[in-house]
Amino acid sequence: MFPTPSKAENTITPPQIITCNQTLISPSQNFELGFFTPNNSTYTYLGIWYKKIHNKTIVWVANRDKPLFNHNGPLTFNNDGKLIILNHKGSVLWSSNSSGPAKNQVAQLLDSGNFVLKNFVDENSEEFLWQSFDYPYDTLLPGMKIGWNFKTGLNIHLSSWRNCDDPFLGEYSYSVDPRGLPQLFLQKGKKKIFRSGPWYWYVEQYKDDYGISDAYGTCNIKSYIYRMQ
Repeated sequence: MFPTPSKAENTITPPQIITCNQTLISPSQNFELGFFTPNNSTYTYLGIWYKKIHNKTIVWVANRDKPLFNHNGPLTFNNDGKLIILNHKGSVLWSSNSSGPAKNQVAQLLDSGNFVLKNFVDENSEEFLWQSFDYPYDTLLPGMKIGWNFKTGLNIHLSSWRNCDDPFLGEYSYSVDPRGLPQLFLQKGKKKIFRSGPWYWYVEQYKDDYGISDAYGTCNIKSYIYRMQ
């Protein structure tokens, strides 16, 4: 038997696992991470939702394109320290795109709703090996950013669910075009249906790292969420 987190913990370390009847809860108890099955669906996903809202509101999904066909999970660590989701046959369905092997790794659900993987050496460090905030889906939480990271080539953007019961990639996306003066585009497929207009206050000092400024334009939100519908 693999050990599982005790009640109300926000952290797992090897060889702990998360199965379909266990969750992680952020220290302030605002967010909860675990496996869920949407209404009118037989598929299971790993996700994060608001704990204090009665109607479960999903803000992040890990394996949106590779659901579990049963409730066997689990979420665990591989030998390289990456987070992985296994199916009932022990095959990997999803893994965190961590940068290199980790030692003394720990995965934490933070009060911000960010699920992070880092080394346990400095528990308070914000140097993450991987974080869910780099891979948003249809929801932009306070502290998240949208844009291109020119160092890693990562395009951080929003994309809608296929429908309310299926988190698979939908028709709509919301992203930054960093060419020239950056601007946000809302697209349906390849068709652009809205743009924010160029940001003339673009900060030059961040240009080497990101396609937009540190504020990430109007998407550096403090007190509300932006959600694709």
